[in-house]
Amino acid sequence: MFVLLTHHSFSKPQCHSCVETSCDCSRRDLREVPAAPSELITELDLSFNRLKTIMNDDFVAYVKLQSLIMNNNMIKTIQDRAFLPLTNLEKLDLSSNLLDTLSAEWFENLVSLQHLNLLGNPYRTLGQGNLFQPLKRLKSLHFGGVNLKSVGKHDFSGLRALEEVVFDGQNLQAYVERSLRQIGPIKYVTLGLNGPFQVNNALVETVLSDVAHPNTTLTFTDTFFSRENQMYPFKVVKDSGTTNVILKSIKITEGACMNLLNELSGSNITKLTLEDTKFFLSYSQNSGSPFFPTMKHLEEVVVKNVDILEFYSFPALLLLHPLLSVTRRVSVQNCTLFAIPCQTSFALFKLEYMDVSDNILSDLTLDEMMCNGEGVFRSLRTINISRNLLRSINSQLFTKLSKLENIDMSGNMFHNMDVACYWPPHLRFLNLSSTGLTKVTPCLPASLQILDVSNNALTVFNIDLPLLKELYISGNKLTSLPEAGLYPRLAILYIKNNNLHTLSSDNLNRYNSLRRLEAGANTYVCSCDFVAFMTSGLKYHRVTIGDKSKSYICDSPDTMRQKSVKDARLSVFECHTALAFSVLCLGLLAVILLIAGLCHRFSVVWYMRMTWAWLRAKRKPKLKKGELKYDAFVSYSEMDTGWVEAHLIPELEEAEPPLQLCLHKRDFIPGGWILDNIMNAIDKSHRTLFVLSQHFVRSEWCKYELDYTHFRLFDQNDDAVVLILLEPIDKETIPKKFCKLRKIMNSRTYLEWPGDDDHIPRFWQSLRTAIKRPEIHDGNRVNETLDL
Repeated sequence: MFVLLTHHSFSKPQCHSCVETSCDCSRRDLREVPAAPSELITELDLSFNRLKTIMNDDFVAYVKLQSLIMNNNMIKTIQDRAFLPLTNLEKLDLSSNLLDTLSAEWFENLVSLQHLNLLGNPYRTLGQGNLFQPLKRLKSLHFGGVNLKSVGKHDFSGLRALEEVVFDGQNLQAYVERSLRQIGPIKYVTLGLNGPFQVNNALVETVLSDVAHPNTTLTFTDTFFSRENQMYPFKVVKDSGTTNVILKSIKITEGACMNLLNELSGSNITKLTLEDTKFFLSYSQNSGSPFFPTMKHLEEVVVKNVDILEFYSFPALLLLHPLLSVTRRVSVQNCTLFAIPCQTSFALFKLEYMDVSDNILSDLTLDEMMCNGEGVFRSLRTINISRNLLRSINSQLFTKLSKLENIDMSGNMFHNMDVACYWPPHLRFLNLSSTGLTKVTPCLPASLQILDVSNNALTVFNIDLPLLKELYISGNKLTSLPEAGLYPRLAILYIKNNNLHTLSSDNLNRYNSLRRLEAGANTYVCSCDFVAFMTSGLKYHRVTIGDKSKSYICDSPDTMRQKSVKDARLSVFECHTALAFSVLCLGLLAVILLIAGLCHRFSVVWYMRMTWAWLRAKRKPKLKKGELKYDAFVSYSEMDTGWVEAHLIPELEEAEPPLQLCLHKRDFIPGGWILDNIMNAIDKSHRTLFVLSQHFVRSEWCKYELDYTHFRLFDQNDDAVVLILLEPIDKETIPKKFCKLRKIMNSRTYLEWPGDDDHIPRFWQSLRTAIKRPEIHDGNRVNETLDL
């Protein structure tokens, strides 16, 4: 058996719209009950599919099901044991299907069922009787439809806990008296008896006599009351002592309405409601003298969503003044109401609550309704004039209403408010939301305890309201919380959907009495302090965040944008920007110092400067040998000046023929850049003579002269360099920055200053030959030779 059941479940369609214990499988074009994804499913919605037959094993796997919705399918057959496993089922909706017969065996095991809807099926009767006998806990029953013809005596046997009945008997032809009365008083009864109201008032009276009761709210729906005699059955309502009557989704003429009031005149009704109704003018003339209906117990009248055809021609109904004079609560909502005469307002002297929202009242007609502020509605405590066509806040209309505490003016288009206003002395609640305000002024009464200015265009809010306890200012453009000192008693603050950037303990602690805050959907900068406060700081704070944490979204930094604050993960750099920037700067400074040290260590600056000098020299025109000024440029250390002046200069410049030497102490241009002097001297000399010693390799300027000469040596590919070694130098002891000196000493022959005086003349002879410029005789060039 288990294997067959499992195989069958795999062949069933699947519903993939399940969340935890609830499955919404509506509008999936299903033709059979889907397989249960889990035994824990408690809610299953199969509405608006194509189910035709419910099988015995369709709900075997739904043993914990509590709610089953199958309305608007094509169910024609339900097998007798189909609902047998559903012992926990509390709600069953089978409305708008094709069930033409009802079986008591369906409900045999539904011992927990509390709500049953069988409306809109083509059955003609409620089975063979005792249909609902097992349903001891049933609280609400919806039954009937266009095909229901009769109700029998035992149709409701066993129902003792029923609190609500919706009875669609629009084509009912037979009803056995006391059928519904056996249930006992039912708290809410809705009757759709259009057909019987048209042709069989006696049948209507029979039904009403079973359900009308002082503790029952009677609702009449889907009925067209066009004639006055259709209202005769309502005398049963009057005689039963019913206190609450609702006419919903009906059509009614003005004459029928007046007759209804006549029938109910003198009744115990305390509340009369007309909702979702279409009202027609009646042009028939009533015979006899006019009747003035009275309902001494009437306390509340609700007229809501009423479509009055030719409303501009509708009579003022002054006959209703006797009714209005006792009424304490009146609601006329969405009824195209454009005016209430001042005379009618005077009749409402007991009125405590007035709601005329969603109409077309203007400033002019509001003045008329309030009798220009002369003090009508002296008992009024609450007035709702929201969503009309008002353009100004005329507080003077309410100044004399000493008991007025609540005013709702939302949904009008004020845009501005006066600097000063005059309000009732005890006004506690004021609603100015969605009125286009760009600025608030001291016009707001100081007595306010609750203020709603949400969904406007406010950028600041700094009005002193010392008694204010609740402030609703969501949907504006505020960048910071209101100044806490102006609201010492503020306990509730709603400031969602503004331009707030942050929240903190310091912000909230300024409010001495604040207990609840809702501030989601703002442009928050998710700093570390803000994220820490929202994720952990509030656990130890007296203020409760009322809205869900998911509504607190980061607007910046960019990496966190559109993420919830609770999911924000910030880096150390974002949390400690100053410290991270300092560390970064120190690291950058260390890198700079390291690079500078390496450059100094490896003489990078030397090479760069010499490269630049060489590039500049390359751009100069090259001098021909006949244009050279000097035979040799002498590069030597200052420490070797004595040898140069005592030996070198006399031997070369005072000899015959004399040689012209370039010496930096004598021939460099005063004031010129020394590197330029070196380059010019080398360029204008036939040879460059280096006097090498330990002092030479320690001289920086000697290195420049050596480097530039090395560039020239390889650029011109000639023998421009002559080396004189004054003292022995170990090549390995030469600093690395004199790498070119090493290369030259390895690749070229050099002259050594002889230690023996006998070899000195030979030394000078070789040196003069090496640096002497070639002479030109008879147009022929004598090639220079050097044999060292």
